[in-house]
Amino acid sequence: MKEIKNKTIYTPDNVKKFLEVYYFEKVKVPRLIINILILLVIIYFFTKDNRVLLDYTTFIFCLFGVIELNTTMLPKLNYHKLEKAKDSVLNTKIEYLFKKNNFKLSSNKDEYIDYSSLYKVLETKKAYYLYINKSRALIVDKKDMSDSDITNLTNTLKEKVPRYKEK
Repeated sequence: MKEIKNKTIYTPDNVKKFLEVYYFEKVKVPRLIINILILLVIIYFFTKDNRVLLDYTTFIFCLFGVIELNTTMLPKLNYHKLEKAKDSVLNTKIEYLFKKNNFKLSSNKDEYIDYSSLYKVLETKKAYYLYINKSRALIVDKKDMSDSDITNLTNTLKEKVPRYKEK
């Protein structure tokens, strides 16, 4: 594999999209279980004859739960927290140099990471999300990459990373 260079700026759009992908990927099963439980509560509400104030309150909270779980509300709230943080990654510029067995990450300092040490990689149409562990990931924007570079990097990541997923 030839060396592939990439510069990624953590723009608000890049970070928002990552938070959405991260949220919906991370809480897939719990979200499904909670949706089923909420659906059962709503069915119970409509089949019950004698309703009290607590039933109406529960029903309203269940509706809010469905809305919150199935929209981008949580990623948006997390983005606003990130905006206000002192050490925010927003507008950080990171340079990547992808090699045969590892890649170099340059921002304030240089760091080398082996592909095999990555937790997983998620590929979307616009970016790669390289997970260092379950809660920390790097964004690699595809915007300035050629089609051949994308193909080469995709093949290398599929071959070297234990968990690779396309979205």
